[in-house]
This record gives sequence, structure tokens and C-alpha cells, in this order.
Amino acid sequence: MMCRTVRPLWVIALGGALAAGLASSPRAWGQEKDPAEAVKALTEALKDQDKDVRKTAAQSLGRIGKDAKPAVPALADALKDQEVDVRGAAALALGRIGPGAKAAVPALAGLLKDPDKDVRGAAALALARIGKEARAAAPALTELTRGEDKQLRVYAHCALAAVGDRPDSHIDALAEALSDKNIEVRGAAAFALGELGPLGKAAVPALITALKDGDAEFRVAVARALAEVGPEARAAVRPLAAALKDDEARVRAAAALALAEIGPDARDAVPALIAALADKEVDVRGAAVYALGEIGPDARAAVPALGRMLKDEDADVRKAAALAIGKIQEGDSPQPR
Repeated sequence: MMCRTVRPLWVIALGGALAAGLASSPRAWGQEKDPAEAVKALTEALKDQDKDVRKTAAQSLGRIGKDAKPAVPALADALKDQEVDVRGAAALALGRIGPGAKAAVPALAGLLKDPDKDVRGAAALALARIGKEARAAAPALTELTRGEDKQLRVYAHCALAAVGDRPDSHIDALAEALSDKNIEVRGAAAFALGELGPLGKAAVPALITALKDGDAEFRVAVARALAEVGPEARAAVRPLAAALKDDEARVRAAAALALAEIGPDARDAVPALIAALADKEVDVRGAAVYALGEIGPDARAAVPALGRMLKDEDADVRKAAALAIGKIQEGDSPQPR
């Protein structure tokens, strides 16, 4: 297995995606720095004698994302590493770099035949993230959809939709997989739809149904997928508002962030978001504050409650509240003639 834990690939990848999203969330207030020096050093570390150093270097390049493009040749070489963990980490890193990693597409297509299942899945996810620049990998991905492993078929359908190969049929396959009896297959499907963003809008009805699944990690993945669909997921506003009362805090926070990504069309969720401002978990309160700001002027009823959030015990929540009030009031101000 690529990662020596019992956690499936979609859970690991979801964690990375959520961590990346956190960088643009209301809780990220740090200053950005030029990563060029770090990329150079990490590229050198891909040749380290210790496999854990090589793996960690690849993971760190993935966290840097598109700015790690100069490392693409070295990461492509790392796809041939004798250690399975390094190959998988290098593949996921190339995916995080995105279209800028198109030079690695032939190597990633070859990795779809790797002996390790999780490495094959990582290669498919990487190709999905590279998108239309990875169209040349369509034949190899199509072959993967014919295999026996359902999870790998899910990742292959995701990649084929992303590269533009008959996307509607592949999205239908992903929507169907959301109800598979195997939680790992369902989770992989939800994660894959999140990777497709607005392209996955046809699966919104199936995602809404999946919000009631009994597995909390899966519900987080579903909410994240709806967030990535964005305004096209407006039909999910009421179910997401209901999810603000989920027993699991991480699901409540994910639901609030999904409503934020839907934006002004999530106006019907304002009362539920106001109630979520009293949540005992700081991440839920912060996400609810952020969502109200993203809804804008139609969230004006929340201004008094947001004013009270300026005294929240958490400084990041207070900052987010100040920003949200400004967004609501700015959009609600009369325009000069």
C-alpha cells in the first residue's frame, strides 16, 4: 500500500485538499513568501539516500503547488523510485502542481500499470488535476475503467471527465458510485466529484442524498464536493443548512464552507448559519461567519449576531467577523449617482 496506514487513498487525498483550502480560508492570515529557494532545496532532497526524506520532499513540493513547477522533471524521475511511498507521493505532488506538470503526463500514464494499487490511484488523480493537458493519457485511463477494482475505476472515471473525454458518462458513473455498499468506493466517488468542481454539477442530486450517509468522513467528502461545484450546487442549500446540526463538528464546518462557496444563492441558509455562530467548536463558528460574509447583502439579518462575534474568544473568528460585516454592509450600501 502506498501509505502504511488503514486509511484509504481518498481520505489521505481529501486531507491534503482540505489543508490546501485552509490556506485561503479566514483562518489563514500569514504572509506569503517566494518559494523558489524552498523548491530548489526540496528538488535536491528527492535524491536523498533516505526514502522518508524523499517522500517528505515530494509531499512538501505538492503542498507548494503550482509554484513547484521547476521540480516537475525531478518529480517525474521520482515516479520510478524503488520505494512505493515515494512513487505515490511524487504522483500526488505532480497533481497538485496542476496543468504546469503536463510534461510528466507520459510518465504518469505509465504509472497506471504500477504493481501497487494506491500508486495507480495516485497517478489517476494526478492526471485528473492536470486536466485537459493530460488528454494523451485517455487510452490508458480507459483501460483502467475496465479493471476489477472499483476504487481505481472511480479515479479513472474522474480523470477521463477532467481531461474532457465524454465527461457526462463518467460523471454518471461517479454519481452511481456514491451509493456503493463499500465505503471506500463511496468515499473515492465523493472525493473525485470534488476534484471535478463545477463539471460535476450533474451529480448534485446524488450528492444531496449522500449527505445523509452514516459515515462522517464520507459526509465531509460530500460537503467538500458540493463546495467545489460552487454556485451550481444551489439545490443543496437546504440539505447543507440541515447539516449544520450534524453530530460531527467537521461535517458542520464542511457544510458551512460549502454554503460559502455557493455564495449569494445560499441566502435561505442564513437563519441556520446565524444559529451556527453559537456552536461550541471554533472551526464551525469560523466557517459560519465566513459563509455569511460570502452570501453578502442578503445576510444582513446576521449583522447583529456577527457584531457579537467580534468578542469571540478566538482571534481568527473575530477577524473573520469583522471582514464578514464589511462584505455585507459594503454590498448593501447605496451606490453613488
